[in-house]
Amino acid sequence: MLKLFKVVLAVLLAFAALFAKEPGGKEKYDIDISRMSGTMVYGQVYQMVMYPSKYLGKHIKMKGIFSSYYDEEMERRFYGCVIQDALACCSQGLAFELAKPREFPKEYPAEGAIITITGDFDFESDEGGGGFPIIRNAEMQTEK
Repeated sequence: MLKLFKVVLAVLLAFAALFAKEPGGKEKYDIDISRMSGTMVYGQVYQMVMYPSKYLGKHIKMKGIFSSYYDEEMERRFYGCVIQDALACCSQGLAFELAKPREFPKEYPAEGAIITITGDFDFESDEGGGGFPIIRNAEMQTEK
């Protein structure tokens, strides 16, 4: 009977972890780099850029500087969240794609605004065999 109780308890705890939220009802993230120091953030994003397969499908939260770029060859606008290291000499960033598209530039923050992005880590391959990491199904909040 005790063994059955332990198995049931373990299953219930595992199930609860799937839907766990932080205290205060906030969403749980696989990787929350919004709370890390500048150096740690830089290192974490570097790892995500260099080894994207380790992070596929992870739910990510990050805070950084809003940036956008229009690629004329691809006829596509890219949006990014850029993070500088502690000395502000180096930067790393991730592209993101909003879950609910907005009209650019009207419904986007100004270039350089501080934003927080949450979404799912993915990798977008290109025709040349390369590609880049991207946060999909993203939600974006602008700091006031």
